This record gives sequence, structure tokens and C-alpha cells, in this order.
Amino acid sequence: MSTLTVDSPLSSGEYFTMGLFLTAEGILGVLCCGVVLMSFLGNNNKMSPSRSSLVISLALADMGIAIMCPFAASASFTESWPFGETGCQTYAFFGMTFGIASVTNLAALTVDIYHETQGHPAKSSSLLVMAIWVNALFWGVAPLNPIRWGRYTVEPFGTGCLLDFESRDIMYLAYLLVMVVVCFVIPVGAMIYCAINVKSCMVMTLSLLLYWGVYGIVAVAAGVGSASNVPIRLYALAPVIAKLAPIGNTILVHWTNQQTSTIGKATKEE
Repeated sequence: MSTLTVDSPLSSGEYFTMGLFLTAEGILGVLCCGVVLMSFLGNNNKMSPSRSSLVISLALADMGIAIMCPFAASASFTESWPFGETGCQTYAFFGMTFGIASVTNLAALTVDIYHETQGHPAKSSSLLVMAIWVNALFWGVAPLNPIRWGRYTVEPFGTGCLLDFESRDIMYLAYLLVMVVVCFVIPVGAMIYCAINVKSCMVMTLSLLLYWGVYGIVAVAAGVGSASNVPIRLYALAPVIAKLAPIGNTILVHWTNQQTSTIGKATKEE
């Protein structure tokens, strides 16, 4: 298995620190998602079946993100990508798939909460969950052979793989533009609309922007100019911050579960 290396201005101390953070995020992320899955699969919650399905789907996506942490941590400690080109393409595929699924699941959960507060709770979310995963798989598979719409490569700091934001190919730029609109702009737009009227939706919207905002900046910079304009240390922070999602989303799920319980009690008293 060949090692993929890149020229990077990051110091050995910075790589080691990234490795420590990624290791901690992986362990805590798996534990957090495991608790959510055991709780909701065991029906030990106060949410509607529709909400529970979205939460389980979100936890599965976040579990996938957390399981990827040891690979990125290992690469950080060795200051290179030790899993070869096949490992790079595989890592990038799962990173895209689980990342998009996490973003769109959180957006769907936010919209579900909004509709419930407006007195229009959803009866079922099975088709929505299926659509979320089909959408995530499509964008994850598209850059791979034989489709090759988009391109995966080692990230500039060399410890992970994702989209080649430096590519100027017209088909790649079309992939990037459509993917960003469908998988980020539309979900965030829907969340912002919900957040205007519901406080809990605002918290969830800000959380998503925290996790994925840096990758959003890099993607936009690549589309309108060059990703090389993004400082390398900000670029390197993107995967570290994004992998906080499994931990942060677990806190959000617990909080919304408590909110649901409070609303339910108030409704019964009325």
C-alpha cells in the first residue's frame, strides 16, 4: 500500500495536535451515537415515530463520520496519507456520503420540529429518510469510476481525502456547484426559514453552520476562484470541526427530546 504525501506548511506539533483531537472525536462520537441508537431503537424516548426515524438516521450518519476518525488521526500522526490511492477514494466516498447524510438529516429534523410547533406534525418520515440516503449515496458515488463526475484526491494538508477543490474542469465545477446548492444551500435555507420562527431551530441551524461552514467556505472559494486562497490552517481545521458533528448532534437530540417532553406536558395540562 503506497503512502500519499503532499508539501504542507503545517508543523509536526500541529499534525500531532490534529491527531489527538481526531482520536478523541472518534471515541466520543462512537459512544454518543451508540447511546442515541440504543435509546431510540429501544423506544426509550418521548418523540413521535416520524421524529425518531430522523434521529436514528442522523445517528447512523454521524456514527459513520466518527468511525472515520481513526483513519484521519493515523494520517495526522504519520503526517501523510498511509492508505494509498484506493484507501483515499474509499475514505472520500464515505466522507461525502456520511457528511451529506448528516447535513440533510439535521435539516430534515429541523423542518420536522418547525412543523410540529406549527401544529402540523408529520405522521411518517420513512420516504424522507430514504430520499436523504439515496441523495447522499448519489453525490458520494458520482466522483468514482466509471461515472467520474467530480474528483476525489488527498487534501492539501495530506491527512484526509475529499473533493479536489483545485480542479478547473468544467464538469467538475458543475458537480461542485449543483452539489453545494442541493446538499448545503437548500438545506441551510430551509433551516434559516424555520429558525426565524422557532428558537430550537435557530440552535440547530447555528450548529450545522459551525460543523460544516469551513468546508462551505472552501467549496465557494474553489467555485469562484481558487481553494489556494484559503489559508492552509483554516483548511486543515475543516475536517476536525466537521467531526464534532456526532458529539454536537447527540447533545442537540437530547435537548430536543427534553423540549418535546416539556411541550407534551404543557399540552396535556391545557
